[in-house]
Amino acid sequence: MKIDANPLFRRVITPWYDSNAACWIVLIFLVAVILFSVAGIVVARSQPDYYPHTWLPATLLALSVSVAGSVAFRLIKRRYDQQVQSREF
Repeated sequence: MKIDANPLFRRVITPWYDSNAACWIVLIFLVAVILFSVAGIVVARSQPDYYPHTWLPATLLALSVSVAGSVAFRLIKRRYDQQVQSREF
């Protein structure tokens, strides 16, 4: 009898950097970066000399929000997939 190369009972093994704990840690750090960039924007807008430098914290804010959204979407999708799999069995 030939051994099946892809049996159905195997789970997908996610790497450590894509685990739920790692994603939550990344989200916590990204919230800190978001708060830091918002504080940078507030400080840059309060001093007229720093108006030209507002682009740096704004760019940091945009990048961190996009990465946080991506990680949050991944966690939500993973939770939804787990619920769907638990209903099937």
